[in-house]
Amino acid sequence: MSVSTIVPSAAFVPLVSPFETYHSVFWEVEDEPDLALTSKTRMLALPAIALATLRYVAAPAECMHPQTRGIVTEASMRLAVWKDRGARMSAWTVARSFQGLFFGGDLAWSRRVPLKGLDLIRATDELGCEALEWYCDVPSDIDPYAFQTVRLHKALERYAPTVEPLRKSGPSDAHQRRPTRFR
Repeated sequence: MSVSTIVPSAAFVPLVSPFETYHSVFWEVEDEPDLALTSKTRMLALPAIALATLRYVAAPAECMHPQTRGIVTEASMRLAVWKDRGARMSAWTVARSFQGLFFGGDLAWSRRVPLKGLDLIRATDELGCEALEWYCDVPSDIDPYAFQTVRLHKALERYAPTVEPLRKSGPSDAHQRRPTRFR
């Protein structure tokens, strides 16, 4: 008894990358500006309702024409591809995915909070890639029980306008600290 395998001709067709528009211009565009991705993200200053209602609108991936290259641009392209494929992901799921894809899955706060993933969401909105916008609902100025939909960068301007840099401890102030003595 002979077993023959019939392989369809479609099996030998090269796969088309969903990032074709990104890969085709990768070496022709300039690097994206430094958007200071950090685990000390301003996103945590947003009200809980804003984080819970965070959502994005993206054009189809083939319509996007990146002007820069880097992590934030690639994350923007991934959002468009996920939208094309019909993935219904919350912002928290997107942040966890970004954390795993770009930062090795390093989660803070007992490995529960994707801080760098949240900051990458902020950066995708700040970079302003064409046809990608993040929106959230925040309490209105007049009535705290009424909500208004605003762009993410507007919500960050309102709730987290500046971030004070943390004081770095180094050898210059080591003499000011006293060693702890245990008796």
